[in-house]
Amino acid sequence: MAVPFLQFVDATLIKAGSQPIKKFNFTIEQGQQWAVTGHPEEAKTSLLEVLAGRIPVTHGSVHHHYAAGYLTLPANGTYRSHHDLVCLVPFHHHFRNRSNVQNFYYQQRFNSMDADDAATVSEYLSGITPKNPDICWTADSAMALLGLEAFADKSLIKLSNGETRRLMLATALVRNPKLLLLESPLVGLDAATRTRFNGILESIIASGIHVVLTTSPQEIPEAITHVIVLENGHIAAQGRRADISLPDVPVPSPRGLLNGGFGETLTHLLTHNGRPVAAPIVDMKNVTIAYGDKTILDRVNWTVMPAEAWALRGHNGAGKSTLLSLINGDNPQAYRNEITLFGRRRGTGESIWDIKRNIGYVSPELHQYFPKHQTALQVTLSGYFDTVGLFRQVSDTQRDNALQWLQLFGLADIARLRLAQLSPDKQRLCLLARAVIKNPALLILDEPCQGLSPDNREFFKALINEIHYVSGTTVIFVSHYDEDIPSCVSRQITLEQGKVK
Repeated sequence: MAVPFLQFVDATLIKAGSQPIKKFNFTIEQGQQWAVTGHPEEAKTSLLEVLAGRIPVTHGSVHHHYAAGYLTLPANGTYRSHHDLVCLVPFHHHFRNRSNVQNFYYQQRFNSMDADDAATVSEYLSGITPKNPDICWTADSAMALLGLEAFADKSLIKLSNGETRRLMLATALVRNPKLLLLESPLVGLDAATRTRFNGILESIIASGIHVVLTTSPQEIPEAITHVIVLENGHIAAQGRRADISLPDVPVPSPRGLLNGGFGETLTHLLTHNGRPVAAPIVDMKNVTIAYGDKTILDRVNWTVMPAEAWALRGHNGAGKSTLLSLINGDNPQAYRNEITLFGRRRGTGESIWDIKRNIGYVSPELHQYFPKHQTALQVTLSGYFDTVGLFRQVSDTQRDNALQWLQLFGLADIARLRLAQLSPDKQRLCLLARAVIKNPALLILDEPCQGLSPDNREFFKALINEIHYVSGTTVIFVSHYDEDIPSCVSRQITLEQGKVK
């Protein structure tokens, strides 16, 4: 007879702003590893949050069989709960400074004084004390599994997006959970790490941990034995992987993604803003960036001319984010190098705002640190002022334009909702609307499709192609997935260990 690990019986799951799931029956048995796929994205996230105990079950019952033995152990003055044995690795991290009183902030990695206030990878992992007495994972073994040993002495704030994703998983392992919940674990990882991921997962499972993860149908790891498919917030199918017919992800015609009147509205918005700029857009000569004895960029030469569209490639930690920070005005080491932006040499009297007014920008770091109390409308409007949040009055014209951009993105109905109330999918679309609202001369899109549903990913690619065609906007596009890159991108630069490959 199968031994249950976790059971939901006739449960109703309700999250504010999301469609409830009613009469939810779900059993994880010993030895089963589950993937949650389907749509919408927020429903998959909600299911993980229910399993983690962050969303209560309003009706029915939940049986945490995996915690039975743990809850009978002597308390020794501490409160015991089944929550001690569950770890959720979410889309965004929640790392804090050394004193644990302040969250990290955007641009902190480039401020040498504040960057030192972040622990190193080794310090952070070594400071975790798991409540589960069955120790399987240590800081050293987790770092070895996830290839973090080379970054042991690296500050948390200076990790790349992919390195941070690996650290989040290592953090969960060191807590030694019985149940590990992973939200889109492959997102943000380079091709080499994605290739290794199934082996990583097999090592985790072999240690006695049960895994439930969200993913697309195309990226379900081989180690997964069972699948649950969501469809419009309802359970369409669940069971053994071999018995489940996974949904196909249709790839619609790019033009079909752009609704009637889209072209006219887009042309109107793009001609409403924008300003001429001088060439070259970017010109770097032997650019070198180092922190202490660690060289991040090594004699990089790169020229970008107006209306060109580039793909910037490289593994996690190759130096891509640092390279982009020199262009968008965030990195003070730009003044130590020979860099020309929009026809003007850096360090000749320009301010960072002179630079930023020509750039629309989105990145995983901007998404991570953007204030979540701002509404979707405020997020979009902040693109006019290049601020991380809206802190000034706007004109009626600017407000109308922002609402039209949100309408184009299919977000008109959530304009007044706070970012924290939206799924990561819709949060990212708001930040993408923020990037394009002022029709910038240069769009820097660092992993812009990260966290988007397949439909929204195809829509965004079509949008960038249209913007590039209509306005001749220069594009720098970063992605670890070839299929994410719009067809307008025709040039490529690749970094490897900080050097142009």
